Amino acid sequence: MTESAPRILLVEDEEAIAQGLLVNFRRKGWLPTLAGDGEEGLDAARKGRFDLVVLDVRLPIIDGFEVCQRLRASGDLTPILMLTAKNQPDDVVYGLKLGADDYVTKPFDLAELLARIEGLLRRSGWARAASESTTEPGPNERFVFGEFWVDFGSWQAATRGGIIELSRKEIAVMRVFANRPGQVVSRRELLAEVWGLPDHPNTRVVDNVILSLRKAFEESSLRPRHIHNVRGVGYRFEV
Repeated sequence: MTESAPRILLVEDEEAIAQGLLVNFRRKGWLPTLAGDGEEGLDAARKGRFDLVVLDVRLPIIDGFEVCQRLRASGDLTPILMLTAKNQPDDVVYGLKLGADDYVTKPFDLAELLARIEGLLRRSGWARAASESTTEPGPNERFVFGEFWVDFGSWQAATRGGIIELSRKEIAVMRVFANRPGQVVSRRELLAEVWGLPDHPNTRVVDNVILSLRKAFEESSLRPRHIHNVRGVGYRFEV
């Protein structure tokens, strides 16, 4: 297996199912990590970098719904495939509403489960490639607005608190704004261009980055000079 092998977090408390899946994941060339309960799974997801989470619904300590909800609330958009009970169709609807990307019902067909995982991994790979290509900083590019500037080569910015280094996502959002000054940019467009996830239901991660940028460049979030809300749509950046 190579360093580029997909990393999968499996959160499953049934030992027989977990061990069988681990064997099959490794046969596929994937790198699985096992968590035996919801609390352990949530901790692993927060500390590690995974390409996919396979998450059972019925877990001890913290159930799969709560794990999914907490990850999405924190801005984690790692694809999640939920394992739900066949006799509980409401689990499917509820899981998808919380932000899960797909589901398979127990008892599951192994070939179907592996195919669903491969599909999510492909989409995750495309999204990551799109995100990396969008956020790749160019040399010696500086965007100046008011008394501030953002340097896309060094990722540094002159802010209200002095010169700091922005995060990859902050730089990527600022690049979108720099390319479209005075235009309305929707949250969906930012998810597509920065995160590579145009159809993802959770836009909170976008708002979190905007909040961080406002702290850097705005004296007042209620009366912004540069980053303006467009109600129900997204944002407009004024130079």
